[in-house]
Amino acid sequence: MEAPGRGTGRRVLRRGTPVPGRGRGSRRSHGDARRECRKERWRAASGSGDGGDVNGGPSQRTDEEESRNDNGGGGWSDWFANEWPKYSEDASTITIALAASLAFRTWIAEPRYIPSLSMYPTFNVGDRLICEKVSRRFSKQPTVGDVIIFHPVEELQKAGYDASEVFIKRVIARAGDTVEVKRGKVYINGTPTSEAFVAEAPKYTMNPVKVPEHYVFVMGDNRNNSYDSHLWGPLPEENIIGRAVFQYWPPGNVGVVQGRARVFAAEEAPALVD
Repeated sequence: MEAPGRGTGRRVLRRGTPVPGRGRGSRRSHGDARRECRKERWRAASGSGDGGDVNGGPSQRTDEEESRNDNGGGGWSDWFANEWPKYSEDASTITIALAASLAFRTWIAEPRYIPSLSMYPTFNVGDRLICEKVSRRFSKQPTVGDVIIFHPVEELQKAGYDASEVFIKRVIARAGDTVEVKRGKVYINGTPTSEAFVAEAPKYTMNPVKVPEHYVFVMGDNRNNSYDSHLWGPLPEENIIGRAVFQYWPPGNVGVVQGRARVFAAEEAPALVD
């Protein structure tokens, strides 16, 4: 649209609003128009215009901006649509890693640390182990000499221990075996055991105890400082969580946790003469 008089042929500054024509105050109006034109060009060049581009045409962002303003800025839906693709791969990777870690800890193995001296000198306070759970799912009974972790029996819970706590001891005998402690020795089925791994010989006596079906007899390697089966009886197999297989802390003691083959020799030990 064109304006009459002196303003004829000039660019329209605002949509639907012609430049003022000749008349009183027209010189001041043209000055204002030129200043306004410069402002429009500056806004368009800086990207902060209110609807005009560099050439004076309508901005392509105008409708989008008006839509955002009408919808309250887009909110979480717009942010999610724009930003989620940037992080979806990382989020998926973290989720899969957490799920795999949880599954591994629940079904395969888990780390544990030693809280007391009941297994000294085999383990010291603060030592850290990996305890596997797979063999427990395929084997009916643990092997004599295995170091196992387990939940406390009812007698321990009555003494104040929580059912969720975890103990660590060594399996001394299985179902059907008879265990006895006398003269500083542990006897299995009447035969004394050779226990080079214990801190010291037991200073107590225990009458013969036959291990019932689906139970094991466990003791700490620190015989005189261990709250174990010689005080509260055989351990139900259903309480067993897993078996200690690898020590990873401290660095000087890193290695496989030895079982019966290296430290337990009950069957080969000669009988003592009373």
